[in-house]
Amino acid sequence: MPRHKTLVSIGHRIMKRFNQLDLRVNKEFVIYMVHLLARDRRKGLLKYDLNKPTACAIEGFVNTIVDSYVNSKDCTMANMKMAWVMKKGVTIDLEYVKKQYEEKFQTELQLLIKDILQYPETCSKLQLDQLFAKMQVFIVACYNLGSPKNHVLLKLTAQALNSVIGRSDLQNYVLKKKYHRLEYLQRLSATVGGIVIYNNDGPDGDRENVRSVVNDLEMAQKNTEAAFAASMERAVKMQSICQAAMDDLINIDHKDETLTYRVPLEHLDRLNQFAATYFMLHRCLTTLNEHYQKTVYLIEVEHKRYQCVICKIDDTLSMRTAIDSELIFPHFVYLSQVWGNLNNYLNHIVELNKLREQVEALVVDDLMTLTKATIAELQALHKRIKKPKVCSFEERMDAVKELQTDGNFCTLNKADIKEFCSLAMTITNGLLMPAQVTRKLCSNVDITFGFRDPRYARFAELRFEPFIAAFRKVVFNNADLALLFKLDDALIEQELQDLIIEPPKQTDFECQTEMVVTNDLSPANWINVTWNAWDYHRETIHLANIRKKQTNDAQTNISYGRRNAQNQTYNCRQHK
Repeated sequence: MPRHKTLVSIGHRIMKRFNQLDLRVNKEFVIYMVHLLARDRRKGLLKYDLNKPTACAIEGFVNTIVDSYVNSKDCTMANMKMAWVMKKGVTIDLEYVKKQYEEKFQTELQLLIKDILQYPETCSKLQLDQLFAKMQVFIVACYNLGSPKNHVLLKLTAQALNSVIGRSDLQNYVLKKKYHRLEYLQRLSATVGGIVIYNNDGPDGDRENVRSVVNDLEMAQKNTEAAFAASMERAVKMQSICQAAMDDLINIDHKDETLTYRVPLEHLDRLNQFAATYFMLHRCLTTLNEHYQKTVYLIEVEHKRYQCVICKIDDTLSMRTAIDSELIFPHFVYLSQVWGNLNNYLNHIVELNKLREQVEALVVDDLMTLTKATIAELQALHKRIKKPKVCSFEERMDAVKELQTDGNFCTLNKADIKEFCSLAMTITNGLLMPAQVTRKLCSNVDITFGFRDPRYARFAELRFEPFIAAFRKVVFNNADLALLFKLDDALIEQELQDLIIEPPKQTDFECQTEMVVTNDLSPANWINVTWNAWDYHRETIHLANIRKKQTNDAQTNISYGRRNAQNQTYNCRQHK
């Protein structure tokens, strides 16, 4: 489907409808919806000519999208919203979370830093006391040790600060230049923060007043793993229920190559939408869980470093009564850095849980009830219909010949389709049946297909061309399947990109003139020109003479370049 102004106007109409309903919808998401749903064989505009669309077709399409968006039980819209959350969920990346939290944190600290650096060189005793108190607040806030309003925590921080910098040192501090002050303040906060962390580590630590990021991480991991397990278990359960019901309602005979069913496939497609939604939910949760597991591994590594530096400090303090600051302070600084890394990992777990909650909220609990009610309805309809309908595989593949799609078959190599039986999808208009075996049918494209049985794969190999053509049309004309297999971007990327205006092809070109036809008979030069067949003979002889006089090397070796007259290639001169 080419880039079309009709779809642009539809997007404007939908935005107006959303504004009338007081709904704030992202404009990019509306464009995404329009272009993807326009290709859907159920809800789309495949039956209409976009150059001459009917008013009824446009109005119906707009109403369908608006109604689907406001309906929380619409499966296709839920799939689309889940896909959009995963596309725009940049907080899934740990490095992005680190950067965002660091920028926000530094912005908040700037006011406190500016307040500390403002004290003049001639500070009074009262001003030094204020500076000392503000340093305590800065250290607590800088390393997330707890609430800066907690007087017990501030007292513990003051004790640690006193062990590092005394009153005379504080007087010398204000005599430094401002940029030296800032550098010293950062090193001081790292050292004092490490001391507070070390003093409150272990079972004897003050857990009521001093925060323990290690305990917070343990609790966060426990809750996150339980939430992922519960959500994924529910999704798998509903997937199995939907697939078992569809398996009972249709019969695929690989021997006779026939499909037998009583309930029309259009009704089974309703159940298939629920299955696609729960598969989509499971895949989104799996992606989030994979990123979570990577963060868990980093937490384990960082926790080992934390324990290692704690043990190192214990060993250092146990051997001596008086210890040089240059020997022990670097360990406290390193402990503060490890503490900061653990805080970043905790922030990432928080963001992953936010994304998980967004995805889960799109699949409402009522959808489970509606799924079970639909299964009961289809089973009752199956019992009422006495005469089954029998179709051959060839007939079912021929049924989708009229469908048109601009989806590129080669993009399927990026899709994970091996989980479902490709032949079952092809002959049932996209029903998601489980696959047991996998095959690579294309020698030049790395696509792994799934099949319920090796004999299904054998049929696909023998009928490769019609199977591939039908499979491509079934997948790319079904919005639910395109979203599930992550083919949505590849399907509409060409249309969503900006229009590219090609430069004109008429440009001046420097070339040889030895073969130019002297008797130019182009339409622009026909005026006042007389010619006959002998002109062509004379021109042919003229060109032959020119060719005969050419040499192998028309230019010398010391010229700018050498030309081989046979292949017309130019070799640059070798400069010595």
